[in-house]
Amino acid sequence: MPKTLFKYIMILFPSAGLYLLFVALFSRTVADNDLWGYLAFGRIFWEEGYFPYRDIFSYTPVKAVWIYHEWLTGVSFYFIYKYAGAAGLQLLRYIIIVVTVALIYETALKRGGTRLFACIALVPSILLISFGYVPARAQMFTYLFFILTVYILESAKRGGRRSLLLWLLPVQIMWCNFHGGFVAGLGLIGLYAVGEGLSGRKYIPIAFAGVLAASLTLINPYGFKYWAYTIDAIFMPRPEIDEWISVLSSIKRGMHGFPIFVFGVMSFLALAVCLCRKKRDYTVILVTVATVYIGVIHVRHGIFLGLIFGAYMPVVFAGYWDAMREKGSFFQRRPWFPGAGFFVLLLMVYLYINPFQALMLAPDFKIIAPQSNFPVGAVKWMMQNHVKGNILPHFDWGEFLIWHCFPACLVAMDGRYETVYQDHLHKEYFDFLWGRPGWKEFLQKYPHDIVLIKANTRIRDLMQSDPGWRIAYMDRESVLFMRAQGKH
Repeated sequence: MPKTLFKYIMILFPSAGLYLLFVALFSRTVADNDLWGYLAFGRIFWEEGYFPYRDIFSYTPVKAVWIYHEWLTGVSFYFIYKYAGAAGLQLLRYIIIVVTVALIYETALKRGGTRLFACIALVPSILLISFGYVPARAQMFTYLFFILTVYILESAKRGGRRSLLLWLLPVQIMWCNFHGGFVAGLGLIGLYAVGEGLSGRKYIPIAFAGVLAASLTLINPYGFKYWAYTIDAIFMPRPEIDEWISVLSSIKRGMHGFPIFVFGVMSFLALAVCLCRKKRDYTVILVTVATVYIGVIHVRHGIFLGLIFGAYMPVVFAGYWDAMREKGSFFQRRPWFPGAGFFVLLLMVYLYINPFQALMLAPDFKIIAPQSNFPVGAVKWMMQNHVKGNILPHFDWGEFLIWHCFPACLVAMDGRYETVYQDHLHKEYFDFLWGRPGWKEFLQKYPHDIVLIKANTRIRDLMQSDPGWRIAYMDRESVLFMRAQGKH
């Protein structure tokens, strides 16, 4: 076989394999619960022509200022949705994912990794980060800006061009307005400064850039109040929200099984190779330990490990491979071994996530709201019967109702959670939702007209036994209660 043809084949096959894996992992169509909240905010901004600094969608006690840390996401999403529909949002999502993956790959090369080992590391990397991408959510901006920050830091460090650090400033300005995850970027800059200092390298330019970047996050609609909210939000427990629980809690509840397994394997591998190397890079160690830690305490943050794994590990893998080739004739005679391993790994992952299914050649551009996930039937019934009033909903459905039923209906609680509602309301609401002792307090304390909850739940049975409420609509997924006639 001619060398030129072999070269093209070795480029084509890995590229095709990664593309098929990308389609299988990221081609999702079921809307995220938060999508509707973004669209509702954007609709107010574009159609009503003002910026809502105080919540307008709820009737329960809310905070004096609604610090919506995803406001620019909502403004952008609604504009795209209005003129390009769901396909436009999906296209944006796919572009962001591709750019994110490309930055992981380019960062690996920037650090000295080979193309082959960069591709090998990408397979588990994109498998782990895929758990964080649903149609369509503000977190995708945080993942993009996080790896972009790593790329800028590594470029400045490797090329000796400290002026590149100035790019961190506009990144932070955009990041803090798209999503509150910008604090991960500031933490990353801080870890790089400390790591470079411990390694005996120049750290003052990084620290100075970090201070400037932090100060520029005040360029937001809320000023200093944004930081006050952010500090509270960082340390706020959210035991009722599945993605905010720890790995240990997830295991106890039997949740997130496969993502936790992948995260655990990659954590062990990343920590082992970082800590066992003779020539230790304290920056890499600090960032790796930090991303593993935040992934352990909150399962949703495990995505950060996927981002740095693909960026950091290729140069380490290449180093170990070179060492093994020097020590043993087995690997000297088999230079094809890593390439074969890459294809086997790629095939195994693909077959696991897409077993015995038709080959997916293109990503899907639909975004759907199936009745199994959202109260589609109940909302349709409400519209047909011109039902208006205050709705006490299941937590996952609040933003769906905001988008479809406002202004005819307001909600008692929704996924905006700590950004909108007063702290005492969280416990009262979840005591009701899970039918805990004192569940009636929330039902009696606020002016609810409608209760829309999931079928086959404890609170559904408790509500059905309450003579003050009657079932007005019911399907396999949802039950809608309204006040019994004459009951207030």
